[in-house]
Amino acid sequence: MQTQKPIAIFLLRISLGIFFLVLGIQGLSMHTSKTAEILRWFGRNDTLNIVISVVQILAGAVLCIGVFLPIGSTVSWLLSLGILILWGIYMVMTLFLKDFLRPDTLSWLYKTSWSLIIFTSLWLVCSRE
Repeated sequence: MQTQKPIAIFLLRISLGIFFLVLGIQGLSMHTSKTAEILRWFGRNDTLNIVISVVQILAGAVLCIGVFLPIGSTVSWLLSLGILILWGIYMVMTLFLKDFLRPDTLSWLYKTSWSLIIFTSLWLVCSRE
């Protein structure tokens, strides 16, 4: 049973890394879309979205690279802890401060549950270091 746990953590790190990479790339590609250009013309500021997308790409890279390249365990742990804290802040801002119970309770619960799954996975990866 103990030999399965490192394999599960390995797969969890890879899948989280890929998730954050894709999330960041999608955020940046939405920034360059025609709709985003039109909205910026009307005064929409996308600076925060760009920063979040870049942080997500960096987080994904750190999670993936940490599997294959030996980074010091303290450095790896600190980076994972930082990603965990940032995801927690993201959850509070989007799920509770901005869109609490919106658009309806079931949709909100769905989004909250998958966000908590990611948060818990990051917690497991962080505590594993």
